[in-house]
Amino acid sequence: MNNFGDWRFRSIRCSYRAILAAAMSGAILGLPAAARADTIPAQMLDQNLVVSTLLDTGITQPIGIVFLRGLDDYFVLEKASGRIKRVIGGSVQPAPVLDLAVNSASERGLLSMVLHPGFPATPYAYVFWTESSIGVDSTAVEEVPLLGHRVDRFIWNGASFTQDINLVRLRSRQTDNLAVPGHPGTANAVEQGNQNGGVMRFGPDGKLYVFAGDQGRRGWLQNLANGPFLTSLFVDDTYGGPAPDNMHLSGVILRLNDNGGVPADNPFFAVGAAIGGEVGANLQKVFSYGHRNGFGMAFDPASGSLWETENADDAYSELNRVVPGLNGGWIQFAGPVNRIKDWRSIEASQFNLTLQQLRYPPTRAAYTPALALSKLFMLPGAIYKDPELSWRYEIGPSGATFVQGNGLGAENNGTLWLGSSRAFSQVGANGGSLHRLKLSADRLTVDVSADPRLADRVADNLFRAQKFEGTESETLLIGKGFGITPSIEQAPDGNLYVVSLSDNKIYKISRALP
Repeated sequence: MNNFGDWRFRSIRCSYRAILAAAMSGAILGLPAAARADTIPAQMLDQNLVVSTLLDTGITQPIGIVFLRGLDDYFVLEKASGRIKRVIGGSVQPAPVLDLAVNSASERGLLSMVLHPGFPATPYAYVFWTESSIGVDSTAVEEVPLLGHRVDRFIWNGASFTQDINLVRLRSRQTDNLAVPGHPGTANAVEQGNQNGGVMRFGPDGKLYVFAGDQGRRGWLQNLANGPFLTSLFVDDTYGGPAPDNMHLSGVILRLNDNGGVPADNPFFAVGAAIGGEVGANLQKVFSYGHRNGFGMAFDPASGSLWETENADDAYSELNRVVPGLNGGWIQFAGPVNRIKDWRSIEASQFNLTLQQLRYPPTRAAYTPALALSKLFMLPGAIYKDPELSWRYEIGPSGATFVQGNGLGAENNGTLWLGSSRAFSQVGANGGSLHRLKLSADRLTVDVSADPRLADRVADNLFRAQKFEGTESETLLIGKGFGITPSIEQAPDGNLYVVSLSDNKIYKISRALP
């Protein structure tokens, strides 16, 4: 399941499937705001918590909130306009502090911003965005440079941001509708613009962590040593591969210095040095790989561990605690490896049967855990471990944050909150929901003691054509009706602020008055 776009045209029947998938995906972002807004009110399921609205005017397709000086002064990012707006005293200022020419087709656009840990004394902001190739905002899927995803550093002068340096450029064009040398034709009829990732966080180590989605690539970093093809040439696509040169560095979490340099203690630094060249330099940047796509990353303030959400194609959404050198298993499987047969069965017999790109079909996946593990592309020092929690059918986890302190009550201190990549108005069921997870005492995994059915760390939700079914997530559910929620942040006041791209609102979650 693609999170904001899925167009495939193999036949009339597949065309129908593709249109249906797109109707349930981010293609709905092209509709008027009223058509996208959730059709049930935002509500909390914990009587000790209440939801209110922080901001609902002057913003369109908000995708992030960054606090400058608390609630009296903060920034709001707009996905499709490429604008970062400043809100002072509750009022959106007339002129944006930054306006980028973005391509916002499908999941692209202005995707995230983080401030330097030393801000404002160190006045840097880091922005992940998709560059338009025509110099103005665009929604045409082909109007991006090949390396159109950018992470740039900007300087804050107290009133606006100015360009400083580029840290990295990543693949954006998904040209798998073009013939690949040495191989007959292609089954991918049109370009796509999804699987971009785009979330960033500074870690407690002062390093910048960047999530780059797999972009539909099928190479080393997707656990395919020879790419997606069974015969030579063993490449990934029209532009080469499968080794991770600049055009095939995808499905990764990168770890960078604040100036874009590479930390010498990165897990594959020595491996990259030995390989050399562009591929080796890229491997040195990699903190983890084997990821599909995700919109949520958060550092646990208690342990310092990095957690990330990962969306399924159709089966086995994931929540991972990311260790250095992690190989997440994609595209050989998703979810815990002992569920490989079930994952394969769902992907090969239900929904669209494609794993997004048609060059590597799910029918080639392994049947047994041992065989699946043997097919992983393990860089020296790489580690595989199962997710901390999975959902059998896609549940679409999105924005993520940890609660620190007792502002929402002692029972919420240290909990991990997850948003949704679909609104209730799109898919019903658990669309637009918030989930709250408690961690184990050692902070290494999720505490599932509230529901014995979760002892296997899989929420075995039920088949549903639109997915997002909530069986075995009942004890995790904390809110409904929030729409598409790509960002959840805790403000200095201790409350949570939920950005709803579909509702054009920023919601506030606070403790109910006694």
